[in-house]
Amino acid sequence: MSPQTLQLVLPVAIIAVVFLLRARRVGKPQPLKLGLLWLRPALLLLACAAILFLPPRPGAAPLVLTPQDWVVLAFAALAGAIGGWQLGRTMAIEVYPEDGTLMVTTSPVGLLVLAALVISRTVARSEAGLAGANWPLNPTVIVDALIVFTAAMFTVRSVEMYLRAKKVMGERG
Repeated sequence: MSPQTLQLVLPVAIIAVVFLLRARRVGKPQPLKLGLLWLRPALLLLACAAILFLPPRPGAAPLVLTPQDWVVLAFAALAGAIGGWQLGRTMAIEVYPEDGTLMVTTSPVGLLVLAALVISRTVARSEAGLAGANWPLNPTVIVDALIVFTAAMFTVRSVEMYLRAKKVMGERG
């Protein structure tokens, strides 16, 4: 198998396995640990900041963003926040009366959004390599915008779920 083929097939195979594992849990109630709800967004925001502000490799200069690039990233963050709020609203949160455990049932919408993001990022990366000089926008910024969108989406989704879970617990007791 050629390196170019392997470079395409390996990520697709890994993503397929991850989606299959996640798809098994869609629609089934899972325990919701409020104390750990901040962890995923914190890690995503840290990774997003590292991607945006650290050099791509040791010794290289960090990417210098133009005002136009910042507008694109701000729009991506806003769109991600709106999408995250809506995504969080699609998840059913309830308290099991037997033991008071918070349970969340994920929606298949979340899995579809993730699949769309992965496909968009893959297409943007491959198209950027083919037509990079002809794009009105830096192709790297397009990929970075997808990363910012994802980080904002999952952060706001967690905030929405936290607020709703606190409300559900307050109604119970």
